[in-house]
This record gives sequence, structure tokens and C-alpha cells, in this order.
Amino acid sequence: MSEFDFRQLIGVEPRSGRVPLEAWGEIEAWAGRKLPVDFKGFVELYGGGLIRGHLFVPHPCDEESLLEFMKSGRRAFEKIFRYFSDDLGGEDFDPGSVVPWAYSNWDGDQCFFVPAEGSSWRILLVFRQLVSVQFYDAGFSELVAGVIAGTAVPPGWPNMEPAWRPIDTAP
Repeated sequence: MSEFDFRQLIGVEPRSGRVPLEAWGEIEAWAGRKLPVDFKGFVELYGGGLIRGHLFVPHPCDEESLLEFMKSGRRAFEKIFRYFSDDLGGEDFDPGSVVPWAYSNWDGDQCFFVPAEGSSWRILLVFRQLVSVQFYDAGFSELVAGVIAGTAVPPGWPNMEPAWRPIDTAP
């Protein structure tokens, strides 16, 4: 299994359809750096959809584009960031640098990439109903594989079937 080929876990063959380089270029220009390779690979292989029936991962070419989703999510995070300063402890980052990549339609939780040293990223999970945040220091692939397999499900997240449901809203 490649680092972003989850077909053994989700039982779904990848759909074909590369994301145009311009779309990634526009997103990464807005983000200010390249996104994680495993995230981009997953999105390109599987498109937009729901992980475990609730965690929505948009696609750059969907009707609600990934870039618009990211812009909206960042604006929302900037508004609530101050409420989580105690939970973040000594973590120091610019709330205007986070990059949303998924949200839970179950309870409104959100997943963000947060720039780390060099070109790496950390994952920040914002638990809306628990009113807390948590850094997840493994990468995108590890988090998604754990959620899909049911071995590393964050607090409050359901583990519904199917493991992956594509949502084809591309124009």
C-alpha cells in the first residue's frame, strides 16, 4: 500500500482524475506553502467524500471548491482561536496560517493543517462540541488510516459505515 492508497482499508478503487496543477497551485499560493503530499495524493485518488460517514474531505474541483472551503474555514478559525489559547498551551502559531482540510458533519469538528518547521505540517483538530483542540503529531495518512481502521478515532467521532463514501459534486 502506498502512503496514500487506502483501497485495502476502504474497499473502494481509486477514481481516476488528476487535479489540474493550476488548482493545486492556486491553493498552495493561498496557503503560502506546499500541502502534504499524502493529502494531495489521497484527494487525487479518491476525490471528495466522507470518511466513516461524517468526516467530509472536499476536492479542489467540486462545486464548493477545496479553496473556498479552506478560506471559509480559516476565517472561522481566526474568530474562535482566542477561546482555545489555554488548550494550546505554549503552541505558538499564526491563526491566519492554518489550512482547513476536512470537517465533521456529525458535530462540526474541523481538521486543520498548521505550518511546522521547514515544509512540514502538523494537524490540529478542533472539537466543536467538546470545546477543545488537540494537535495530532502524526501525519495525514496516519490519522486517516487510524480513523478508517477504527484504531485511532478522535474523541466524539462516530465510526459509521461505509469507511469511505465518494461524493461526486464536481462540475
